[in-house]
Amino acid sequence: MVGEANSGEEALALASSLLPDLVITDVDMPGGDGFELARLLRDQLPEVKVIMVSGHTGRAFQRLARREGVVALIPKVKLSVDALAQALQRALPEEA
Repeated sequence: MVGEANSGEEALALASSLLPDLVITDVDMPGGDGFELARLLRDQLPEVKVIMVSGHTGRAFQRLARREGVVALIPKVKLSVDALAQALQRALPEEA
């Protein structure tokens, strides 16, 4: 099942109703950033894995992503089918 949201608030509400295994989100979005969404998902739906995509590539973002429970942070400049497939294997290894 796939859902699409236009903001962090909408993503959280959709995740709460769909109960997905995985959420792929951007760091920058309307209605809160991806880190806030990851934190809220971790608190409210801890079984949901989060993959984040970002135009920001600094180590501070990587550390913050790990701290918020993000399984993979993919820089947009490196976003490819292979990068996404590797992140999905880390997030859902039993599904691969």
